[in-house]
Parts: sequence; structure tokens; C-alpha cells
Amino acid sequence: MDNLEDLPLSFRKKMIELQKKMLLKSASREVKREKRDPREIVLSILEDDRAREILELAEAQYPVETKIVIHRIAQLVEKGKIDRLDAYTLYSIFSYLGIPVRVPTRITFVKKGRKLSLKEVLED
Repeated sequence: MDNLEDLPLSFRKKMIELQKKMLLKSASREVKREKRDPREIVLSILEDDRAREILELAEAQYPVETKIVIHRIAQLVEKGKIDRLDAYTLYSIFSYLGIPVRVPTRITFVKKGRKLSLKEVLED
């Protein structure tokens, strides 16, 4: 039964229909995969809010370069090379590529249940 000619006509028709359905499903998956926005792909693998913040800061400070980085990360995600990114790793990627993302930082102290800025602690 290696040859399709040996099978009854009804089975051959059914096999052809199933093959068409499988081809349509695989083609639609490929189209869906191509239509996904690279930024959405990257956002889906970010682990925490700090990583999202770093990505937004990078987009604000270096829009052209960040778009290229996002596109490349999305390609790696689709290939299965990257499955998740945390804030430190994302910041390290930008730093390694020579894109110094400036992240606002504050030093705060907790004293008697109150958050105090560095300025307030030095004044006391």
C-alpha cells in the first residue's frame, strides 16, 4: 500500500482534504508569526516592571538604536534562543552595545517607618 493508487477513491479524497487543511493551518501560523510586532514579542518575555521601564527609557533616549535592538531580540525569541529577560540582562545588553541608558535612581532610607531621601538624612 505504498502507492496511493492502491487505495479506494474515497480514502484518497479524504487524504487530500486532510493535507489541504494541514497546509492551510501551517500557512496561517506562519502568517500570524510574521505579523507579530517585535516590540510585543519583547514585552511578552520581560520578567518584571523594571525591565519594562528600562525598555521605555531606552526607547525615549535612543529610539532608532532601540528599535534595531528590539527587532534583533524578537528574532532570537522566535528562534527559541531567548525565553525571558530580566532588567539587569536587558540593561547589560544595551550597555554592551554602547547604548548608555540613563536610569533615574534615588537613594532612600527608612527611619522609624518613614522613607527619607538622602538630602533629608544629611540635614538631620
